[in-house]
Amino acid sequence: MATQFSSLSFLSNWRTRFVYFLLLPIINILLLVLIDLQYSNSFNWYVAAASVVIDSAALSLQAMSQLLITDANLKIDIEVISKRPYSFYYWKTKALTSLIAGIVLGVINLVLLWPLGLSLTILLKSLVILPLACIFGTILGFTSWSLSWQMSNPYFFANLFISIITIVSGVLVLVSQYPKWLMIISYGFPFYEVVNFIKLNHTSLWMSCLNALVWLLIGIVSYIVQIKPVLNNKIHQY
Repeated sequence: MATQFSSLSFLSNWRTRFVYFLLLPIINILLLVLIDLQYSNSFNWYVAAASVVIDSAALSLQAMSQLLITDANLKIDIEVISKRPYSFYYWKTKALTSLIAGIVLGVINLVLLWPLGLSLTILLKSLVILPLACIFGTILGFTSWSLSWQMSNPYFFANLFISIITIVSGVLVLVSQYPKWLMIISYGFPFYEVVNFIKLNHTSLWMSCLNALVWLLIGIVSYIVQIKPVLNNKIHQY
């Protein structure tokens, strides 16, 4: 596990840790809260809490993708698929590292928001849903890597998913209030019910769980299909 954490670029020194775990989340919170304030004329703490949770999921996504791409750059992926492509230990350490990174970010920033005025109810709801959001992010991180495994830009899908995650999750506006075309796109990702859980009194999470399972299956199938070509080529485009 220590090796996995050391290979993450945002944990390389205290400056990158400060930027990723405090500065960027705070900037995102302020940006989203101020945009919401302009249109609702009220300060909504659930927007701030939802922003932290979704940022945590995005960090888990980034961590999972980065860990696997680092292995690909070092040709460790070829070693793995040639011997134990379905090694439980290998995939467990990747997933746990990504989950821990996202959860730590979420806990730090949610706790910091509490003395500033975040209600205990929203805090507890956010902490409850935080691990699930990070699991969804980790799954998207694996799938994004798998889909771009042999592309010239291995970060293509990871960057794409991270860039739209705030929109498709409905942090500012509930996805159910989106235009139909954007609503359909958002329903293709597992994050909107996570935000609904924080914002609304009652919501169901089963569709998001099913959605995440579909993404996981896509990633697994893509991984399995590419094992033989990767072993034959033993080289990546990047």
